[in-house]
Order: sequence, then structure tokens, then C-alpha cells
Amino acid sequence: MDTIKNYLETLFLELPKTEAVEKAKADLLANMEDHYFSLIDEGKSEHEAIGAVISEFGSVDELRQTLEIEEEPEADFFEDEDELTLPIDEEEMLTFLAGRKQIALGLSLGIMFTILAVAAMILFSEVGEALGMSIFFIFVSIGVGLIIYYGMQFQKIDDPLNDRMISRNLVKKAQALKGEYTKSFTIGLILGICSCILSVVPIFVFSYAENFGAALLMAMISIGVFLICYSSIYYTGFDKFVESRFFVGDEDKLGPNARKEKYGNNAEKKYVIEKMYWPVIVVTYFIWSFVFDAWHISWVLLVAGGILWSGIEAVIKKV
Repeated sequence: MDTIKNYLETLFLELPKTEAVEKAKADLLANMEDHYFSLIDEGKSEHEAIGAVISEFGSVDELRQTLEIEEEPEADFFEDEDELTLPIDEEEMLTFLAGRKQIALGLSLGIMFTILAVAAMILFSEVGEALGMSIFFIFVSIGVGLIIYYGMQFQKIDDPLNDRMISRNLVKKAQALKGEYTKSFTIGLILGICSCILSVVPIFVFSYAENFGAALLMAMISIGVFLICYSSIYYTGFDKFVESRFFVGDEDKLGPNARKEKYGNNAEKKYVIEKMYWPVIVVTYFIWSFVFDAWHISWVLLVAGGILWSGIEAVIKKV
């Protein structure tokens, strides 16, 4: 079912986000789901049913004709508060993705070094405990340094693009690049997971040398984690250009354009509520805890606050 939903979302990215289009999308999704389940009831496999539903759906051009939507030329710029900002171009996207790839490599190496520190400590402690601890701290220092440095680079590559429009052509290009990398991402993920799972094997193979087996276990885990992190961090970079009409540098701090795109006419209302909501929750939590000595139960307020906020966001989006 997720395949059908994702396919529909991809097609509707090229259409204007009007109330009529959103209603049409919801209706089409319901019809496609009904057709999917009817094919399943007829004995079709999941893949056969999905293929049949998608093949019968039609193209974006047919969808435009059905909804009577004319092709709208995209503006060369849009208004972002008090300044005119150009949409993101392909060169900027490729520069961002190249930077994202470097960050993925740096962060993954940093995490790898922090795990290898344990392997090195175990291995070299047989020569001398002081040597083992020294190498441990050297590896940890390198790993933490890499994590801090490359973690700070996220904002550096996000800021020039933040809250700028992503054209339909750029979305298509990003989708194509994501599709090309999907195979590498899948292989990296599989190899990483397998490396972590198989890391227990050296413990049994080298049972006569427990320290060596334990060191090899940690080394294999570090390789697995490296592959998983590197593949995932780079892969999610494509989603920045695929899942939204405006670039979002930080999901927790949407720019005015991205906020309006997500919440429509309720964008400013949501912004005001968000600024007031959590300070009120936190203040109420401390007052309740200190004044009534209710530390044993007051934590529930924070949990309930998080759940309630999800509901408020959902309501704001729908209104």
C-alpha cells in the first residue's frame, strides 16, 4: 500500500496544492485502495495488485485534463518576507548533495572510530593496559572530533538553500538521482546489517583467544555501523528535494514559505501556538513539581504534552 501512496504523492507534486486537487487526491487514493483490495480478494499477489492499480491510473497529463488544470509556468523568483529569492537551481542541488556525501562520510568515520576505540583497547591491552587505554582515547578523540566537525557542516550546506522554492523540474531530477542511488543504498544497508549480525561469529571461531575475538566483534560492528550511517545520511539528502516544495533545513524550524506550504492559511497561527505551547507546558511542569512536590507524577505532563501537540498539529493542518 505504501507503494501506491508514494506513487500518488509523486504525481501530485506537479499539481498546484489547491483544495480541489487535495480532495481529488484523497478520492483517487480511496479508489486505488478499493481496487487494490478487490484484486487481492481475486487471488492476485501484492505485487501484481500494485502493478495493476498503477498501470490503470494514467499519466500526470491525463490527470491534469481530468481535473481541468492548466500548466502553470513557474515563477523565476518568489517573495520571502522582504526580499526576492531565486528558486534553487540544479547546480546548487548538486553542490548540496556533494556536501551531504562528504558529511555522511565524515560522520560515519567518526562513529566508526568511536566503536573501533573499544576494539583497539581490547586488542592492545594484552601488550599493556596503559597502551590499550592510550590508543582508546586517541581513537575516541579522532571519532568525536570528526562527529563534531561534520555535524556542524549540516547547517553550513543547509543555510544557503533554506526556505527556497524547489521547481518541478528539480524534483524530477532529484527523484532520478535518488533512483540511481537506491541500489547502492540497499547494498550498503544489507552489508551493514549483515556485518553487525555476523560480528558474533569471531567470538566462537576464536574462542581460544577471547580478546582477539572480542576485538574483531567490535571491528565488524564498526564497519556495519559505518555502512548503515553513510548510506542512510546520503540517501535522505535526496528527500530534501523530493518531499517538499520548499527546502527545509531544519524540520523543527520551518522557514515562512515552508511553514505556509505545510499549514496553509494556518501557518502564522501554528507559529504563534508553537512559540507559546512548550514554554507553558514546561513552566506548568516545574510549578506542579516544586509547589506540590509531585515529581513522581508530574513527568506525565511532558508525555501528555507531546501527544497533545501531535493532535494540535494534525488539527491545524486539516483546518
